[in-house]
Amino acid sequence: MNLNLFALFILLFSVNVVAQEIEGVNVMPAYQSVDESYTKPILDINANWISLVIYQYGKYDTKYYPEFGYETKDQKWGETMEGIEEMIVNAKKNNLKVMLKPSVWFPSYGWPGDFLLENEAEWLIWEQQFNKYIVCLAELAEKHSVELFCIATEMKKTLELRPKFWTNLIKDVRAVYAGKLTYAANWDNFDKVKFWDKLDYIGIDAYFPLSQNATPDVEELKTLWKEPYKLISSYQKKIKKPVIFTEYGYRSIDCATWQQWEFENLKNKSSANHQAQRNGYQAIFETFWGVDWFEGGFLWNWSPYDEVAGGPNNDGYTPQNKPTETYIGQWYAK
Repeated sequence: MNLNLFALFILLFSVNVVAQEIEGVNVMPAYQSVDESYTKPILDINANWISLVIYQYGKYDTKYYPEFGYETKDQKWGETMEGIEEMIVNAKKNNLKVMLKPSVWFPSYGWPGDFLLENEAEWLIWEQQFNKYIVCLAELAEKHSVELFCIATEMKKTLELRPKFWTNLIKDVRAVYAGKLTYAANWDNFDKVKFWDKLDYIGIDAYFPLSQNATPDVEELKTLWKEPYKLISSYQKKIKKPVIFTEYGYRSIDCATWQQWEFENLKNKSSANHQAQRNGYQAIFETFWGVDWFEGGFLWNWSPYDEVAGGPNNDGYTPQNKPTETYIGQWYAK
């Protein structure tokens, strides 16, 4: 083999390794300490990545300033520095790549995407606190060679109103963290984010509403995916960054591929609908996985307590201990 052919072989091999899709799960915060056994069920479905979901909480007052001391009354072990570090170490010990995915939750306020403050003074206080929170986690990510860091999740209105803050935040994160960066944009405004050029991936929480049918079949869903797919593909060509789904998934419930967030606080009166969940997964896999500009994603969601998670009567998002789990494992094995 001459040197030119050998160099081409090495290049093609390297591209193949880098292009391995993210077959990931969003791991919810552990309420109390877990050891490395939490990774076994994740490995059993052939996942190669985890996203550690980290919530920080705003104060219970009218200003909703987040308390970034990791000592708030709502804080779970998996949201403390100790817990995050231990879960990272145990994931890497078992050859799982890691994304850190911080979010802010404002008690009694609602969806973080609607978060607003009244005046400039309040915004400056909030931005200082938020920057402290994110940079602290970025430093932790660098310490443990975390492969991917998500700078925030679904902060729709703050992106619109405070663009300079986000540009400066990305600079501050880059100063302490050498890995890849993304942001988790809600499905309805990913094309309004102004700073994708400063990140490595376009990140989308892909809850596009598709069918109002209780149990739509796979072909119906794949047809309904054509319009969102066209929108994402067109935008990707414009921005020229690969796309990942920072969240995707479906509840095991009637109308699972419609506006699931409307059902989250309602008790489902019907029995769990596992076929609807499975069909949703199959349609999204067959639409996006294998596309050249798409690099995979993290299903929503996964409990670190597998033995008590999900199950045949559960109508929530997790596929654990449900028929869909087996299907996901088979797909991820591809």
